[in-house]
Amino acid sequence: MEYTIKNQELTLTISSHGAEMQQLTNKDGLNYLRTKDEYWNRIAPFLFPIVGKLRDLKTMINGKEYHMNQHGFLRDQEFRTLKHEENKIELVQESTNETKAMYPFTYEAHIIYELKDKTLVTTFNVTNKGNEAMPFNFGGHPGFKCPLYPNEKFTDYTIVFEKEETFNAPTVVLENGTLNYDQTIPYNNIKSLPLKWDYFDIDAIIHPTIKSKWVKLINKDNKGILFSFPDFPMLAIWTKPNAPFVCLEPWYGHADLYNSDYDFYKKKNLIILPPQKSFTTHYDITILD
Repeated sequence: MEYTIKNQELTLTISSHGAEMQQLTNKDGLNYLRTKDEYWNRIAPFLFPIVGKLRDLKTMINGKEYHMNQHGFLRDQEFRTLKHEENKIELVQESTNETKAMYPFTYEAHIIYELKDKTLVTTFNVTNKGNEAMPFNFGGHPGFKCPLYPNEKFTDYTIVFEKEETFNAPTVVLENGTLNYDQTIPYNNIKSLPLKWDYFDIDAIIHPTIKSKWVKLINKDNKGILFSFPDFPMLAIWTKPNAPFVCLEPWYGHADLYNSDYDFYKKKNLIILPPQKSFTTHYDITILD
C-alpha cells in the first residue's frame, strides 16, 4: 500500500513495504528521488539490524549461529500505519517469529516522515521490547536522482561537505561485500567531491569517521539537496557506473571485515540498547531549488 503526505512545498509518497520512500516532489512536480531501474531495485531502504554484509552471511549471537542477507531484513518487512496526518506519517513494524529466526531479539521499529517547509525529516525509532540488551547497527540508504534536470550529466554534480574531510576509506571485497582496512583509499583535505563514475568501480566510498553533519548534492547552479545527518558517525556514497543516481548513506556501523570471526558483538559502532529502552535518530533532506 502507498501513502502520501504533503505541504505547500513538497509531496512525499511512501510504501508500506519497508516504509520506503517512493517519490519526493516539489511544487513543480520534480522528483528528487531515484526510480527503480536495471541498476538497482530499491529507492531508499532502511538498514537494520545490520549495515552491509555479514561474512558468509552468518553471525554468532550469544553462542548461536544466525543468517541474514545484506543490510538486514527491515527493508523487506510490511509496516502498518500508526498515525497519518496531512504532512506527517508514522509507520510501525514489530519483530515476528520470522525475524527472530534471523535475529533473536524483540523490538518495535517506527519510521516517521514529516514535511516542514522544504525539508523532509525522517526519524527512526526502535524500542527493545525484550528482557536483555539488544545489539544492532542502523543506516539510511536514500537514492537521489542525478542528474535532476534534462540536458545535464552526472558529472555536472558535486558533493560538498560541511567541513574539510581527511580519511582512509576501506576497500570493499567485491567477491563477498566485506571490508578491508588493510587496503584503504586516502582522501585528503576534501571539501568538495566532483562526481565521476570512476569512484564507484570499487563499490562505495565509505567515510568511517565523518566530522561533517551535512553534505550538499548540487549542480553548477547550486540546485539539488542539502542532506543532514547530525547523529551519525559514518557516511557512505554509492552508485553504480553509468547509473543516473547517487545514494547518500548515513550509518551506525558497516559490513563485516573480511577476516571477521563472526562475533556480532564486535561489529563497528554497535548500539547496545537496554531492555525497554528506545533509540532515536534522524536524517533530513532539504530541497535547494
